[in-house]
Amino acid sequence: MAKVLRVVLVRPSVDVLHKFSKPVEALGIAYLAAALRLDGHEVTILDAMLYDWSEDETLERIERLSPDLIGFTIVLNHFPDRLVRLLTKMNEGEVGGVVIVGGHAVSFFPERVLNNVERVDAVLSGEGEAAIRQIARLLVEGGDWRLVPGLTTRGEHGHVKRLHPERIHDLTTLPWAARDTTAEIIRLDGVPCISTSRGCYARCSFCSVPRFYGLNQGRSYAPGTWLRRQPADVVNEIEWLHSHFALRELLIVDDEFFGGTDEGFERARVFARMLAERNLGLSFAISCRAENVRTEIMQDLKRAGLSHVFVGIEAGSQRDLRLYGKAHTVDQNRRAAMTVKSLGLTFQAGFMLFNPRSTLQDLSENVKFLKEIGELKPVTVNSAVDPHFGAPLIESFRRNGILRDDELRLSLEYVNDGIKTAKLVAEMCAEAYQPFMNFIGAVQSSVTFEWRRPNPTRRPAEQHLLDTFEKKVNGLFTGVFEDALVGLHEKTGLQEVVQVAERQLKRVVDDARLLEGLVVTHLEAVEGDIRYWSSRCTVNRGGQSAEFT
Repeated sequence: MAKVLRVVLVRPSVDVLHKFSKPVEALGIAYLAAALRLDGHEVTILDAMLYDWSEDETLERIERLSPDLIGFTIVLNHFPDRLVRLLTKMNEGEVGGVVIVGGHAVSFFPERVLNNVERVDAVLSGEGEAAIRQIARLLVEGGDWRLVPGLTTRGEHGHVKRLHPERIHDLTTLPWAARDTTAEIIRLDGVPCISTSRGCYARCSFCSVPRFYGLNQGRSYAPGTWLRRQPADVVNEIEWLHSHFALRELLIVDDEFFGGTDEGFERARVFARMLAERNLGLSFAISCRAENVRTEIMQDLKRAGLSHVFVGIEAGSQRDLRLYGKAHTVDQNRRAAMTVKSLGLTFQAGFMLFNPRSTLQDLSENVKFLKEIGELKPVTVNSAVDPHFGAPLIESFRRNGILRDDELRLSLEYVNDGIKTAKLVAEMCAEAYQPFMNFIGAVQSSVTFEWRRPNPTRRPAEQHLLDTFEKKVNGLFTGVFEDALVGLHEKTGLQEVVQVAERQLKRVVDDARLLEGLVVTHLEAVEGDIRYWSSRCTVNRGGQSAEFT
C-alpha cells in the first residue's frame, strides 16, 4: 500500500434531522480530517447530510475517489436505515477500502453494528483523532490495525473483539478542525461550529455524554471528566475563521460550556474578555446547565457576542427532575430561564415533558412551569425522553418492560392509556402547528427555531407585532393540549378526548391562518417584500437589506 492513504470521511444522509435546525458543520469528521492530514494523508470530506444525497449519489462519489479507508460518522442516537442501505450497496458493488464507523451513539453498541451490517469492518468507539492516525499508519506499514485502542472488530467464528478507547486528556494537542465545508455551510445559511471543551461533569440518568468520555475505563456507565481548551487558542481559531470566511455566527457545540467549577467560570470570563477585545462583530450560542447561569458572566459573554443560550432544564416537576438525575431544583430552572431572557438573549429550553413513568399530575406541573417561564409551545409540549444507548435510565426502563430494543434503535412504550392519549394529542398539535412554525421561523429570521437574528431594518412596532402573533398562535395550539389534560383529569373517555382535540385543531388552524394573513398584509404594507434576513445580509446606504459575498 502507498505511504499516503486516500481517505474518505462521510456524514451520511439521514431520514430525521435535528428539529428545525439549519445545516451544521460536521465537526467530528472535520477533526479526524485535520488529524490525518498531519501525517500527509489525502482526505476528502463528503457531507451527504448537508446536501441530502441519495445512497446512489453518495456511493458514486465514494467510488470516484477509490479510497483505501472510508469512515462514516453517526450523528443520531441510532444506526440510520439509510446508511444500512448505502453499506449494502457498497457490499454488492464490491467497493474497496476498509470501512470504519464511529460516532457518539455507536460507541455503546459496536458489537450490534458488526452483527447486523456486513460491510462494516470495524466500529471506532470514543474520541477518534489519535486512533484514526494509528489506524492509517498501520495500514501503510502493513501492521495489524485491528489492535488500535477503541476498535471493535470481527474475529474467528463470528466473535467480535472490543478494545477500550484511550481518552485524549490534553485538548491542546489536537489540530484545529479542517474547514473544507465551512464556506458552503455559510452559503446555505447553516451554522459553523467550534468546540471549546469536551464532556460534562454532571451525571444525568438520561444522558450518555459523561459515559462516552468514560469509555476508556472499561466499566459500564463510568463517567469521564470535563476537559477544556485554553481561551487564547479558542479565540485565535475564531479570529482565523472570521478572517477567512467573514464569519458572523458561530455555534459552540460544547455539551456544557462552563464545566461547573471555579476554574471553568474563570476560563469563560477570560474567553469573553479576549473575544470582546478582538471586536469581530460576530454572535455565538452556547449550551449549559441551569445552575451555571450567572448574571455577571452572561453579561460578560453578551458583550463578547453571546446571543443565544440553550439550557438543559428538562422538567418543571421535581419528581421528573429526580428521575432524570438532574441534581437541581425547579426554582433553579426558573431562575436560569428568566436570567437569560432578562439579558435580552434568545433562549432554548432542553425539555422532556413525557416519559414512560409520567402521570397526569406530572404533565400538569410541567405545563404550569412552562407557562410561567414563557416556554409553553407546541415544540415543548410534544417533547419526550429520547432513549440513548449508554444512558443509565434505559436499563431501568428495560427492567420495567417499557423499552423497545430493535438492536440498532431504541424506543419507549407508554403503558398508561391516559398518558398515551395525551402524547397523541401533543403530536397532533405539533403537526398542525408545523406550517406556522415555518412561517415564524422565516419571518423572524431564525438560525434555529429558537435562535433569532435581529433584523436591523425592522421597526420595533413590527417586531412587537410578530412577537405577539407568535405568542398568540402558540397559545391557540397549546390550549388544545391543556384542554385535553383537563378532560383526562376529569375521566373523559379517551376516544372522546382525541375527537374533541381534532375538532378544536380545525378551528385553531383556521384562526391562526387568519392571523397570519393579517400579519403578512401589514408587513407587506410597511416593509415591502417580506424577506428572510440571512447571515449573508447586510444593510446598504438606503437602509435596505442586501446580499454580500
